[in-house]
This record gives sequence, structure tokens and C-alpha cells, in this order.
Amino acid sequence: MTRCPACPRTAPLKRLVTTTDKNGNLGREFVKCESKQEQGKKLKQCTHFEWLDEYIERIQLEGASRELDLPLEAEKFGSEAPGSGNSIGATVGDAAGTADLKKLNKQMKKLIKLK
Repeated sequence: MTRCPACPRTAPLKRLVTTTDKNGNLGREFVKCESKQEQGKKLKQCTHFEWLDEYIERIQLEGASRELDLPLEAEKFGSEAPGSGNSIGATVGDAAGTADLKKLNKQMKKLIKLK
């Protein structure tokens, strides 16, 4: 997920699913800003909300779709011999985080193909 386009916070947008049938949107996925206060900063609460399909369309238009492939590229670099200067595996995160990113990447690609 990318950062919120509506505020200066550094946290990524949070992906959620609707749990009510209001306006026929039960089970529809969306992203929103977490809007948590950051230390030493007084910021207004952010109310950014975007349906997942609109979010995907926006990031495609912005050219951010390359960011979705980051975990796969990181694995290529991380698979080289330690000390070769190209190993960034430790900076990518733990295996569970990488697996989550791969799963999200696969889901986003499926959604893009459906359009």
C-alpha cells in the first residue's frame, strides 16, 4: 500500500472490507488512512477513503504499479551471495511480511486483470 495522498503522515493506507450491507457494498474492499497522531506533530484527523478498485486505477495512472513488484525484485537481489553488495534481504523484512506482500501483489494483479 502507498502513503495517504491527502495528508503528510508516513503510515501506509490500510486495506479493509465492508461488513455492513449499506448501499449494497457488503464485502467490498476499500483503503483508508489510519490517521494516527505522530510524535511531536499536531495534525488534523485524516478522513481519506477510497474504494480498492479506484485506488488500483489511481496508482496505475501514477505509475506506481512498479512498486507492487518490490518484494519479487528484492528477492532477486537478496538471493546473491552475502557480502556481494547487492544483498538487501535483511532490509525487506521478515518472511511473513514478504509472504503477505506477495499475496497482496497477486490479488492486486488479479483485480487489474478483471478490469
